[in-house]
Parts: sequence; structure tokens; C-alpha cells
Amino acid sequence: MSHLVHLSVLLVVGLLCLGATTAKPHEEINRDHAAELAKECKAETGATDEDVEQLMGHEMPERHEAKCLRACVMKKLQIMDESGKLNKEHAIELVKAMSKNDAEKEDAPAEVVAKCEAIETPEDHCDAAFAYEGCIYEQMKEHGLELEEH
Repeated sequence: MSHLVHLSVLLVVGLLCLGATTAKPHEEINRDHAAELAKECKAETGATDEDVEQLMGHEMPERHEAKCLRACVMKKLQIMDESGKLNKEHAIELVKAMSKNDAEKEDAPAEVVAKCEAIETPEDHCDAAFAYEGCIYEQMKEHGLELEEH
């Protein structure tokens, strides 16, 4: 599994875990909830069943609509705002959820998000979500944050 594919797995899991704390407190996030979000977003983005299967199978998106599916989930969980930009507070929580706890690196999530918040992203929110995903992975690696295995 490539690092980028691995990140996709963790990004989706991280988004869903974060959703438990921001969208529905105290609800345990599981595969059924992930499928529910993907189904909602499928209808909104014109994604196909195959795009949803890629998302649920933690595969990299091949089609534009599959990227839009991901952007939709990010927006529903307030990681990305309606203007296509990262929501700093929620993105930091995402990075924390995706990385192993390391007290010596407690400032790293905010530094990761600061770097990614500043990148030039395409106007298309679907492509922007994909760009943020890649940036977050690269910055986590650069800051020595290990990805949490889920």
C-alpha cells in the first residue's frame, strides 16, 4: 500500500473520527456511518457506486466525482469550509486524530495545518480537497508525525 493510499485510509477514518466529536458527540463512528455519509455525498456529487466503493475500500480516487465525494465528506465534517479552504481548528483535530500521540511534538499538528492552509489550491473544491490531503500527509511526514494505524 503506497503512502498516499495509506493516507487516504487514515484521512477518511480521521474525518469520520473527528465527525464523532464535532457532528454527533459520543457517537462511535463505524463503517455503517461512513457508508451513510458516502451515500449522502454520492447523491450530491454525482458519484457512482464504484466511486463510493473506492472510498469505502480506501482506494485513491480515479474520477473527478470521486474527489468530489471526498470534498463533500470534508465539508460535512467542517474540515473544509464552503469557500474550499481548510478550517484550521477542525483540521488540527484531524491531524491529531491521524497521528500517534507524541507529547514532544504537541505543536506539530498546528504547524502542519499552517503550512497546508497556506498552499495554493485549485478553485475546484474537489481538486482542492485532494491537494490538501497530499499536503497534510507530506507535512506530517516532514514534522516526524507517525500515522496512527487504524
